[in-house]
Amino acid sequence: MKRLYIIVLAGLLMLGLGAPAASASNFDLGTVAAGESKVGFVANFGTNITSFDDSISFSLVSTMTSLVGVILDLALLPGQIDSLNFTLDLYSDLAPTTSLGTYVDPTGTGLLFSYANLAAGDYFFRVRGDTGTRGDIYLYKIAFNNPVPIPPALLLFGTALGGMAFAAYRRRKLKV
Repeated sequence: MKRLYIIVLAGLLMLGLGAPAASASNFDLGTVAAGESKVGFVANFGTNITSFDDSISFSLVSTMTSLVGVILDLALLPGQIDSLNFTLDLYSDLAPTTSLGTYVDPTGTGLLFSYANLAAGDYFFRVRGDTGTRGDIYLYKIAFNNPVPIPPALLLFGTALGGMAFAAYRRRKLKV
């Protein structure tokens, strides 16, 4: 009976090793503010890892006018440890099934992304793709930007220029 148990267990293990596997990683960038950038890399290694589905979450403390970034494949062993494609979606925790925008790179070399006017709240990126036979490694960089307010002095400067132009116009009109 013990021998039968060992044979069945060995057979199940061999079936598991032959099946393609997926990898999933979750990262929390924490709370971010305007002007911050976050950089990191994700490594999904293993035997027969043929796809990945990663999540990168963060919270915004205030409204951001733009969120820009890049994902780059770090191909160590082309065909073995290499991203074959990328798909990036941004989701809000208020609507976790509705994408705020999708970016796709079918080559798996990298992609640039940009989102505008994000309200304060919780968000997460979903990065998916296919890999070589042993996984992938990719780098991400995300910049969180806010608008630069127009200083009150700019308004004052504009009215001063307008006043000088009006004065020059009146002076010219009086000479004629």
